[in-house]
Amino acid sequence: MPAQYINEPRYYNYFDLFFKQSQDAISVFDLDNRVITGNPAFEKLYGWTLEECVGKKIQFYPESELEKVRQRCELLKQGESFTDEQVIEQRKDGTIFQAEISMTPIFNEQDEVMAFSYVTRDITSRLQLEQNKLEIERLQTMSMIAAVVAHEVRNPMTAITGFIQMMNQDSTNPYTSFTQIMEMEIKRVNQIVSDFLILSEPTLHKQTYFSITNTLRTTIEEFQKEFELRHIAQTISLPERDLSFYGNESAIKQVFSNVLSNSCDAIEQEGTIDLSLHVREDTISIRIQDDGKGMDKETLENIFQPFFSTKEEGTGLGMIISKKIIVDHKGTLEVDSLQSTGTTVTITLPLSDHALH
Repeated sequence: MPAQYINEPRYYNYFDLFFKQSQDAISVFDLDNRVITGNPAFEKLYGWTLEECVGKKIQFYPESELEKVRQRCELLKQGESFTDEQVIEQRKDGTIFQAEISMTPIFNEQDEVMAFSYVTRDITSRLQLEQNKLEIERLQTMSMIAAVVAHEVRNPMTAITGFIQMMNQDSTNPYTSFTQIMEMEIKRVNQIVSDFLILSEPTLHKQTYFSITNTLRTTIEEFQKEFELRHIAQTISLPERDLSFYGNESAIKQVFSNVLSNSCDAIEQEGTIDLSLHVREDTISIRIQDDGKGMDKETLENIFQPFFSTKEEGTGLGMIISKKIIVDHKGTLEVDSLQSTGTTVTITLPLSDHALH
């Protein structure tokens, strides 16, 4: 652009408008990491107003990132820049988010670093979409493998089961104690094969409009005896009006059953299950929370791994089947848990066009 245009006052307004209207958070810090200025997107992203933070040192990142921030600041002071650096940031309310930041030193006329500029973008949603895509690909691969394994195993297992049953019915069988154990273990293998077949089957081949509210109520009713036996209280919050959902009702009901069964097992004796269903924008959110024994970090990280189970009689396929069903319905299934505190399962599903009757 010719110099005479740059020097015209009206052209400075474009830079000001760009700064104010940018969707990315733009901020400037001095060499002591005090805030000099920021745009509206910066205030919105971090939850701080400029009046609250200008001239102050504020930690816009969790404590775990302190050393990394120090190292980057030292390099910035030396004149280095960072482009699209993936970092972990923290808002005023303490919430953590994934961000991408471009950091640039600002030089004075003597070519000395006098400040730092930051352009920050929240990439939490983008990373979640990428993770969901990988999860879908993994589930699809597992489904194909499950279909092959299940069919290959089922035929020989049927023959073996028949012979073992014949041996157990033979009063002269000297190895009855052993063959009975074999029959019990074969039943367990058959259960795994059955779960594999469920994992391999498409869940969207029998789609209809159904009341997801009624499906949830029915599932809860089926667990009433279990709740009574274990002395489990329930807090249930469901909308009075039916919510119409388009999908495979039996598959969705199986997910609810799996989650409630896990909650009961986690509580064992005496506890509470809080269950709620809410409509948020264009999604249905089902939240099932228990105050059971919860899970440690390692268990939580592995609950969607095949054959991983903390139950003696579990096959370790229940949660991954549940995840696949929800993913097939274009939804998400998230689990949060703390040991000795409890577990929260949140299922999010898209609303159908005929959501409310």
